[in-house]
Amino acid sequence: MVTNATTQRLCLWCGPLMALVFFIGFGLIARFIPPPNPALNAADIAALYRGRSIPIRIGMQLSMWAGVLCVPWVIAVGLQMKRIEGRVAPLAYLQIGLGILLPLEFIVPLYFFQTAAYRADRPAEVVQALNDLGWLPFTGLVYTVVAQAVVFGIAALADTHATPVFPRWAGYFSIWCGLLMAPASLDVFFTNGPLAWNGAIAWWVLLVAFFVWLIGLTVVTFQAISSGQMECSAHRTEPTIGSRAAER
Repeated sequence: MVTNATTQRLCLWCGPLMALVFFIGFGLIARFIPPPNPALNAADIAALYRGRSIPIRIGMQLSMWAGVLCVPWVIAVGLQMKRIEGRVAPLAYLQIGLGILLPLEFIVPLYFFQTAAYRADRPAEVVQALNDLGWLPFTGLVYTVVAQAVVFGIAALADTHATPVFPRWAGYFSIWCGLLMAPASLDVFFTNGPLAWNGAIAWWVLLVAFFVWLIGLTVVTFQAISSGQMECSAHRTEPTIGSRAAER
């Protein structure tokens, strides 16, 4: 059990590591934080990619590796959710299944940015189209992560154990984070304003809500792993009926 708990903790650390690597690649190297304005014309978008072709490709490479790191994090959270439901754990498996889709929602849009930078000397309208193909799903594909946050919240709130695996506030916290991320899916309707892909809601609220949710769930899952370890230790040291009889 000690080895298992250590492995779970290592998987869980992949979440904060993902956040760090993503911000280095996406923000510092590619300089895609904040995103380019969707209202820019084709010539301006093409100039952006032509001027930063190599940094964009390097940054996207790091960001895609960061996306893969969310899988072990999702598994670690799901294993602790199983303690709530037992051996047959539909909500835990649902959360894991939704979470495993998350790297694809990182990687596919980022590859459109890489493609735009790969041949940045294409006609400006082509570069602009590739840029749109990257940004619209990157900010707008929130469906699975919203569902994932809600599923975790339902599981945490439905826990009937005397000592819940996760605190009840974590359930409400997760659901609210999911609801805050949901409006980003409307970015396909706007090129300006808070719901455009660089807007206050579709970008900044989404970005903050996602990473606050990730860190919040990381903290409570670390606590759940420790409490699970203590429960297992208590069960191992508790005298059995046979041993009590032998003592008498």
